[in-house]
Amino acid sequence: MAMHRREFLKSLASLGCIGSVGSLAIPRQATAAAPDFNDYKALVCIFLYGGNDAFNMLIPTSTDANKGYEPYADARGNLAVNNTDLGIAQVTTNSGNLNQGVLGAGQQNPYNQNLNQSTAYTRGIYPLSGKGIDLGVNGVMLELAQLIIDNRTSILANSGTLVRPVTRDEIIDNSAELPVYLFAHNHQQRILQTGQANNLNDIGWAGKIADQWHNINQNSPLGLNISYAGNDRMLIGNSSSPLVLNPGNVPKIHHLSGDSNTNTDRRALFNALAGIEGSTTRLDFGADRTDSVSDPFRTLYNNKEINAVATFDQLKQSWDSLDINYATTGSYGEALFDIPTAQQIGFSQSIRGNLIRQLEAVAKMIHLGASGNLGAEFNRQIFFVELGGFDTHATQASQHPLLLRELSLGLWKFQKAMEELGYADSVTSFTMSDFGRTLSFNGDGTDHAWGSHQLVMGGYGSGESGTLRGGVMIGDLPEMLLSGNDDYSNKGRMIPTLSQDQVNAPLTQWFGVDQSQIPTLFPNIRNFQTGGGIETAFAPIFV
Repeated sequence: MAMHRREFLKSLASLGCIGSVGSLAIPRQATAAAPDFNDYKALVCIFLYGGNDAFNMLIPTSTDANKGYEPYADARGNLAVNNTDLGIAQVTTNSGNLNQGVLGAGQQNPYNQNLNQSTAYTRGIYPLSGKGIDLGVNGVMLELAQLIIDNRTSILANSGTLVRPVTRDEIIDNSAELPVYLFAHNHQQRILQTGQANNLNDIGWAGKIADQWHNINQNSPLGLNISYAGNDRMLIGNSSSPLVLNPGNVPKIHHLSGDSNTNTDRRALFNALAGIEGSTTRLDFGADRTDSVSDPFRTLYNNKEINAVATFDQLKQSWDSLDINYATTGSYGEALFDIPTAQQIGFSQSIRGNLIRQLEAVAKMIHLGASGNLGAEFNRQIFFVELGGFDTHATQASQHPLLLRELSLGLWKFQKAMEELGYADSVTSFTMSDFGRTLSFNGDGTDHAWGSHQLVMGGYGSGESGTLRGGVMIGDLPEMLLSGNDDYSNKGRMIPTLSQDQVNAPLTQWFGVDQSQIPTLFPNIRNFQTGGGIETAFAPIFV
């Protein structure tokens, strides 16, 4: 019986049980082929869901009356992080590693205050004045401080979603063109992932790249985009979808895996129903007895099934055959991707470790792809991972330090893995978050706001052309004044001065997107030009 269009679409939806696979046999509009790359590069998006309070992650340290520590502390009240130097030099060595991978645990942590994360959270900072940056890193993030000092990480100051540059005066007189649904979690997340602050209905910007580069990575069915955080919009295109995985072992399709006679027979029958001759030592199935080859909708559906199963076969075989034993250790001397205990980090609660597990999986997948062990030699990959829980409100003092500690550890572990595997110059990681938090303190925590600081990481700190400009602050710090020139209203909802588009554009150009195609990914990018060429809108992230 022929398969009709409605039945075809319903059947495709049912394939979610065997994975969402990046590049399958779905009809495509005419698109350009992927560029002929002869190297490997990866982008890793670390999405901080809930709205990270970056003003307590990176604390102003100058004596400036508008942008310095005093106005920050006045607005923050009891949540203000102390402007006390905890001494990054005391926990590092000349090699730039954290005590050669053995950081003092428990009470020996430099940020320790009664073995409690709430008091550790505000105890002090690691100043970045030696890098010419008027900020200090929160004391619970000593790995992040070291990454910045070592030129492996840079700060994207006061960035956020923008349609075009905006001033406080324009907001007051209602002439500003603002992002839609400011301060709303789901809408701002969508804007960040589609690359359009005034359009909620577009596909993801990484999905657009996958659509254009439909034959990327030698036309591997794994495609371009891989998510360890669900089917996020950033990776979804019109004719492509991401490979969605969980960290840890790659799943297998149990009843079609050839580890028993019964499963072998099932696989042969599965092939026959999809129009491929199938036989085993016990049974013989003829594809000519199905309508698979004569019905176009069923043929498309069968191709998707076959490709999905073959993809997971290849992926599982490759994944299981590689066991990376890192020589580098973590901050406490633990195996690199082991998750430190509450006792080691000196907190009353444990970090969840979800981000660390995801980044471990990404590191392994990068190694598989770049080394040609995924059935093809990969040239480009985009990964999406997440750390959730940043919408802390009244629990900020107890929960935010746990999140910052895990982010710091995760960034350090992943960067060290990339360096040991030899991919540091080939992988750029960057953070995103719904929005920042209010500078004002509401008595319990902070509320939804706008501009915030983000991070970008990669390279070996060499400063060579084409590599990350590490150890710098890109953009300008806002005034730390309620109702000041940079405040949306009177709560310290800071107006971004660096658009996310200005960050995404150089990231994707470094990745290999032709400059002429960038406005199709980020339609508002030209609004930020300061000169005659589109490149004048790009943040100077790379050398």
